[in-house]
This record gives sequence, structure tokens and C-alpha cells, in this order.
Amino acid sequence: MRNKKVLMLISLLVAIGLWMYVMGNVDPISTERVSGLAVEMKGVDYLKSQKLEPTLNGPKMVTVTIEGKRSQVNKVKEKGLEAYVDVSTCDYGKNEGKIQIQMPDGVTGVTVETISKETARFTVK
Repeated sequence: MRNKKVLMLISLLVAIGLWMYVMGNVDPISTERVSGLAVEMKGVDYLKSQKLEPTLNGPKMVTVTIEGKRSQVNKVKEKGLEAYVDVSTCDYGKNEGKIQIQMPDGVTGVTVETISKETARFTVK
């Protein structure tokens, strides 16, 4: 009976050691879902200089799925993502722009797999 407990302990230690090696050295691919990401408008200053004011219509939040090496995905989770639509080249009236996702500085190899909404509608008055 004692021999069986020793073998179980050794097995557990080997499993923990292998898990630590894989997570620390191999840096496996990881997928994370980031919810509640606010969509900002970039280029507003230019429109204001033209005496125009953009207003975002519809949902102002998106959910993004990102994929990359675990260490880089963790950096994204720590520093945060930015979702934006560029309104600087838009005309008066109703417009639609592609929602862009910007990774934080220092993050490489992380890609956006899915985004809950590809475009944002906004009005320029």
C-alpha cells in the first residue's frame, strides 16, 4: 500500500513538472475572448475643425476573440485592447466605418480571430 502512494506522489510531481515546462518554455497558443470593448471615434478633432460633430449610432461595445502565444495574449489582457472607427474622412450625414482593433505596444503575434460587429454606423452633423 505504501509503495502505491509513493508512485502516485511521483506521478503527480512529474505531471506538475511537465505542465510547468510546457507553460513556461513552450508558450502554447491560447485563445481569449474580450467582452465589453468600447468603440471609440478617431479623427473627431478634424471634423470639429470643419464645424461638424460625429455621433455613434447603435451598439457602442464589441466582443473580440484573440489568438496567439499565451504570454502575448496575457500581455493583451493586462494592457487592454482598443476598438475604434476612423471618422476623419467621413461626409455630412449617415456614414459607416470599419471597426479597427489596435493591440497594445509591445505585443506581437496576436491576431483578431472574430469581432462581434465589423462596422459602426455614425452620423456627422
